[in-house]
Amino acid sequence: MTWIQDIISPDTRKWEEFYRNRFQHDRIVRSTHGVNCTGGCSWQIHVKDGIVVWETQQLDYPLLEDKLPPYEPRGCQRGISYSWYLYSPLRIKYPLIRGSLIDAYREEKAKVGDALKAWENLQDNDKKRRKYNCLGSIMPGLCKEVTIRSSGHI
Repeated sequence: MTWIQDIISPDTRKWEEFYRNRFQHDRIVRSTHGVNCTGGCSWQIHVKDGIVVWETQQLDYPLLEDKLPPYEPRGCQRGISYSWYLYSPLRIKYPLIRGSLIDAYREEKAKVGDALKAWENLQDNDKKRRKYNCLGSIMPGLCKEVTIRSSGHI
């Protein structure tokens, strides 16, 4: 009969807090997953402490016709997993720039001192511009070959 004591004992039921807290939220926000989405389906975003906790599909769309049942629910698999994209470590959070471009810009800015003048000089210098325009990690000597090969795919 020791299993009865385990169920009653509050110490052994602390794991349940995780499940109770999982679906708690402060507010519900109406939103859509508009990036690369053609449907624009409406979602209820459940937020706790400013973080998206979970999402449900909005169910207040107007009827298509009185004789037809409601077109519910709307949404796709990508939409329902959107909150995972928000906090994914793979998500790009800042603009990316080629290393060769930023190096050339910083070098030019150190010479000139003015950011706009440095950018203008960089664009006017054909040799420097060709150096960073060639797909970042590819050696500058291969740039012409890469351009010829890639132009065949257009």
